[in-house]
Amino acid sequence: MNGRLHTIGMSKNPIVQVISLIAVGLALIVAVLMGAVILAAVFGLAMFAAIVVAIRLWWFRRKLRRAQPSGGAQSGGTLIDAEYKVVDERELRDSRERRD
Repeated sequence: MNGRLHTIGMSKNPIVQVISLIAVGLALIVAVLMGAVILAAVFGLAMFAAIVVAIRLWWFRRKLRRAQPSGGAQSGGTLIDAEYKVVDERELRDSRERRD
């Protein structure tokens, strides 16, 4: 004896071979179905979370739109009127050189 209780390999009995083939087939089918159920649950939770976030963003934007005054100075804000001149870097350098 070689010390092993069982040898790993295929049985020569055709009934055992058919039963083991059916068992492996059923295990594979159950694994695929469980994977599909888990995947569907994950997708469902992701869609639910996306819908909740979308509704929350819509509600927040709606709230912000209502809170912002749309009339500018008419709604009590301050309007500042100003003039400006675009200054080129060369003009700045030239004016500094003239001062020195």
